[in-house]
Amino acid sequence: MASEGHYLKILQRLDLTVDLIGQILSDRDARKYHTVRRALVGHPRTPRHEALSLVSTLYWTDLVHLSANARVHPEVRRAADRDLVRRVPEMALAERIALARSAGRGIVLVLRFDPDPRVLAGVLENRFTIEADVVGVAVWDRTPPAALETIAGHPRWGLRTALRSALLRNPRLPTAVALSLLTAATAEDLAGIRRSPHVSRLIKACAERVLAHRARSD
Repeated sequence: MASEGHYLKILQRLDLTVDLIGQILSDRDARKYHTVRRALVGHPRTPRHEALSLVSTLYWTDLVHLSANARVHPEVRRAADRDLVRRVPEMALAERIALARSAGRGIVLVLRFDPDPRVLAGVLENRFTIEADVVGVAVWDRTPPAALETIAGHPRWGLRTALRSALLRNPRLPTAVALSLLTAATAEDLAGIRRSPHVSRLIKACAERVLAHRARSD
């Protein structure tokens, strides 16, 4: 029986013939190794139906690798994402946090709404996360206050104008956080806050003060 390393060394080659891939796929000893199955799923010469049939046999950490690998065929990446989404409810918090930090786009779109703000913090560090993903969380009226505070306090996302605007219009944003964002808000945002029926009187009054102070300074 060949070793795990032997199979992996072969599967590193991109010029493998379909026949050789077929030999490995039919080798029961090779398929016992999850790393070999992962390599087969991600190999461009593996027949698509064979790759897709192996997705559900992999560990969630293997699926993360596939989900985030741009060299893997999009259909296979989507299958990995679907299987990950199916497994999310069974995952421990630490696993969801790790998943949020490293998985591909399909998982980012799901985990950004996780009820635990520590998972959202992981999403904010994910290289595949884009501004629209975070804005979607910031404007949602069911986002937990702690999650909104996590966005506001992030060293990169919290500085973006679109995020500040979305956060300030969310009635669930903690008052202390809203007050800290007002001084950096644009005049358009401040005017919008004054007109919004969802913003508290305190925040509206503070927005009015910031506008008045700026008018005096001009």
